[in-house]
Amino acid sequence: MEEYSQPLSTYLPNHPSITGGIVVSAVIIHTPPEGAPPRTLIIQRALKDGFPLKWETPGGGVEDFDSSIISAAVREVKEETGLAVDAEQAILGTVGGFTEWEEPKTGLRWRKVTFLVRMTGEELPVVQLEAREHRDYKWVTEEEVEEEGEGKGIGFAYGQLRRGILEGFEKVRKSVQEGLER
Repeated sequence: MEEYSQPLSTYLPNHPSITGGIVVSAVIIHTPPEGAPPRTLIIQRALKDGFPLKWETPGGGVEDFDSSIISAAVREVKEETGLAVDAEQAILGTVGGFTEWEEPKTGLRWRKVTFLVRMTGEELPVVQLEAREHRDYKWVTEEEVEEEGEGKGIGFAYGQLRRGILEGFEKVRKSVQEGLER
């Protein structure tokens, strides 16, 4: 995580293949008290946006004013969902590796980093969407995410997102088990 604790101005010179910038997202998994299944937050893109009406996790671009790549993820989650994330306590690491792509029109190369966030509590957190970017949200179970791979259900914006979410459920499960064993 230390690599992502630095600002964009420090990170990019060490990664010269990244010419466009960094995009961050957050797989947020809520673990309730025993009995109820963990759920992850997905948000539906607006009709007039890229990947219209597809589902994704909160995120966006890292800006020059962000103090670190991690703080950009915290900011984006707050802007898009109204949820406050405590980076030191809630972020468990990254999931899905990172994705790189080249923008066809500009030739700029981008990198996306997805952070895993764990939230706890009796109730699911209240989400307040940024209406210009997203039109709906759902808290879904691991089983619902798995069904997507069978051609049913959610309709994610891209396939790697599903794999990252499933990895997130596994990491949270291990984190909870390790916490119980101590």
